[in-house]
Amino acid sequence: MLFYSVLALASIVAETNVEKPAPPPPVIMVPTVRTVSTPAPEKGRESGPIPKNDPGTWANKGDYPALALREQREGITAFTLDVSVDGRVTKCAITSSSGHADLDKVTCDNVTARAQFYPGKDKNGVATTGSYSNRVRWQIPEVLSMASMPRITESLPRPPKPSNPAQLRIPADKYPAAALAEGKQGQTTFMLNVDSTGKVVDCSVTVSSNCPELDQQACVLARDWSFEPALDANGAPSAGKSAHTLSWRLPKSVAAVSMNAPRTRPNPFPKPGSIGLTLEIDATGKRTRCEAQSEGALFAQIPDKNFLDLVCSGSGNLDVAPFLDSEGKPQAKRIKFRMSVEHEDLKTGAAGK
Repeated sequence: MLFYSVLALASIVAETNVEKPAPPPPVIMVPTVRTVSTPAPEKGRESGPIPKNDPGTWANKGDYPALALREQREGITAFTLDVSVDGRVTKCAITSSSGHADLDKVTCDNVTARAQFYPGKDKNGVATTGSYSNRVRWQIPEVLSMASMPRITESLPRPPKPSNPAQLRIPADKYPAAALAEGKQGQTTFMLNVDSTGKVVDCSVTVSSNCPELDQQACVLARDWSFEPALDANGAPSAGKSAHTLSWRLPKSVAAVSMNAPRTRPNPFPKPGSIGLTLEIDATGKRTRCEAQSEGALFAQIPDKNFLDLVCSGSGNLDVAPFLDSEGKPQAKRIKFRMSVEHEDLKTGAAGK
């Protein structure tokens, strides 16, 4: 029934609006080992060790040190390996540093563990020790600014849905020039009003990035997005709302600026608030009262709005199976549903205002 679906959705909304760790980490370009061409050994001549497995597998995207990622450090590490007569790496030495100790260390650690060789041979074709040199290029690709999928919605049972998720990726040339010049980045949360055809008709910023240029550009871009419209209880297209967070990340061309730029940390619970629903069901299971209540701004996303109003205003059938007492006789009931955000002082335990 619609009643149960709405209550379930209300619970989901409560969970999905808890601020999650900020945008997931960027996809890392697989660090590649540039192979050095090794000529085929000739009879009567000495030959050095030859890789048995692909050098490109000796370092991969999972090896990038976490701190180096956060600080956007890159570099090229050159190394030389000592190889035993049975093809094992016995030593790794850095011959040219990337400029970062952690990148150099992880290079030797992983190459030593993964590299496999056919051993070198002397003039008589007998296996011998030898050395092998190569390098690893540690590189982070340019990360584009990105808008999230809808975070919260008033539109039930089905909210507007972006018709093309690719439009949520913001190319570097759309970064506001003034914010770029000042090295500013952050997160802008905004609410979109989408009409019954899927067109964005209005945009309002609900949580600022603390940079007016970024906030303004977020709405400029979002007004060009297209949506599949929301559906009402009868499955017909209807107007709806959709909230998104756009994470502005400085293009890589200004990495030196973005390295230490502060990141805005939004607070999804700045003020106490609550929403509730009171239903009265008679002994036959018929709804006789439906009233939604709201106070404050729950989750700071839709101030003074209560999506539970849709339960009472919906055209669907909200009747339920009758409630039974201990003797199995039908009885009338009042049902109360509540979601709230409360503030308490950690030291005193007193409720905050």
